[in-house]
Amino acid sequence: AKKAEEAKAAEAAKKAEEAQAAEAAKKAEESKAAEAKKAEEAKAAKKPPASEGKEKPKSPTKVKESSSSSRPGQAAKPLLQEPLSQDTPVVVSQAEVAEAVEDMRAQGASVLKQGAEAAHAARQKAEAIRKAGADIAHSSAEFFHHGTEVARANWQHGAEACQRGLHEASEAWRQSAPYLDKGILLTNVIMAMCIGGFVVIGTMLVCTPLKPEHTHHGAVVDRMFWVTQGVYLIAFSIPALVATVQCGVRRNGFENWPAWMRAEIWLGILKFQLGRAVFFIGAGFYIFPVMDNFGLMAKVETWPRVLSYFLGVVSLLSGTFLLIFDVVLSVYVRQAMYGKVEQTESAS
Repeated sequence: AKKAEEAKAAEAAKKAEEAQAAEAAKKAEESKAAEAKKAEEAKAAKKPPASEGKEKPKSPTKVKESSSSSRPGQAAKPLLQEPLSQDTPVVVSQAEVAEAVEDMRAQGASVLKQGAEAAHAARQKAEAIRKAGADIAHSSAEFFHHGTEVARANWQHGAEACQRGLHEASEAWRQSAPYLDKGILLTNVIMAMCIGGFVVIGTMLVCTPLKPEHTHHGAVVDRMFWVTQGVYLIAFSIPALVATVQCGVRRNGFENWPAWMRAEIWLGILKFQLGRAVFFIGAGFYIFPVMDNFGLMAKVETWPRVLSYFLGVVSLLSGTFLLIFDVVLSVYVRQAMYGKVEQTESAS
């Protein structure tokens, strides 16, 4: 920007010099014409008055005509509004030329001085803009630093508040853990009784005959279907009952069982709280409509259907309760919930 301002100032000074030179040339021409006119007037005043026998002097118009006729093909270029005679001398003194040149030099120096002043002002303005930008950048950096400090302080307060909340929540869970432990124990007892109901319903599916008029694929095939359903229900209910009583009610493991029984093979995931909770939820969905559907094929009284509905609802609710408090939230209440299990294992 500084170089551009200097270039503009130099160009303006150059144009001003050219204008001054043109004006000085114009003034020189005008002064030359004025001197020529004065010389002509002085010459006319020195001539004696003309007599009658002599010819009258030619008028300027005639002089112009004679000159134009004597020089055909050349157009006259008068310096003034009235054309000068051919014999009029043009005299320019050296002092006038020197004065005109001095005026031009003074005007050029003045223009250069004005250009330099304009460039200096532009330089000062650019420097002021640069200082203002530096001040803005410095204030922005200070504002960013202040914002960073405020954010760090807020983060620290938030972390402390979160830690305090977790501590209070942990304390609340620690206080409520004994009640949750009793609730989980009671739920396992209820589910052990419900599994006994599953075995009863499976036995009814195996032993109850079908109505002959409602068989669609033959009496044997339809009968074997429901027998298979009952056998599956009993087969899955017995390991679940053993795992619920041993791990949920007694809160003891299978380490003291004989090795030949291989409990880890036929119990599978039912040894864990997650496996039992998932089994109770799935059994609830299965038991809830099974006796009502079986009543379409066989003669079923009302109480087995009501028992099926009741066992299904209880199994769904118990499985959900165990999944939440005995699996998901066990991290917070594990010490109080399973203290008895750890003591039993250490004693054994």
